[in-house]
Amino acid sequence: MTASALSLLLLAGAALSHAGRVGPRQAGSTITVDLSKTYQTIDGFGTSEAFQRAVQMSKLPEAAQREALDLLFSMTKGAGLSILRNGIGSSPDMSSDHMVSIAPKSPGSPDKPLIYAWDGSDNKQLWVAQEAQNTYGVKTIYADAWSAPGYMKTNGNDANGGSLCGVSGARCSSGDWKQAYADYLVRYEEWWRGNAPP
Repeated sequence: MTASALSLLLLAGAALSHAGRVGPRQAGSTITVDLSKTYQTIDGFGTSEAFQRAVQMSKLPEAAQREALDLLFSMTKGAGLSILRNGIGSSPDMSSDHMVSIAPKSPGSPDKPLIYAWDGSDNKQLWVAQEAQNTYGVKTIYADAWSAPGYMKTNGNDANGGSLCGVSGARCSSGDWKQAYADYLVRYEEWWRGNAPP
């Protein structure tokens, strides 16, 4: 899509969303788009696999999987998205669309080694990321964590707020989990790069 086509599409969308809500003072306003000026650089547009979207896609028949991937990443058959975001799981199970942690069970204290359980697919996110990269040329893939595992937090839950035990103002009887969580994130990245044993 060209920059001018994108600008027209954005203007049309804005106009439709405000149809019927323009007051008399705004009715005569003019919008000028100058494509020779750059105010912000956009690296691309993307999608997220978080909250079991990749799992849901993997359960589709093979033809429907390809159609879904095409709709997301193909420059000719779909949106041509160029950024993929993965979710770093923190839950002990997959209930309620939660993403499973790579260390779902507490070792008992932050002084003991975490008990890792890599499933080889990261909630099927690895499969979608490989398809996006190898089939469609997506180069920007990143992951972010919404929460630490619940046993590392003040509320004992990976949802519903709480803070990482040990950060300023967050004390827990189980101890300071900051280093354990940092190690957890490093292990996640190492597994994605294929440098850590399961």
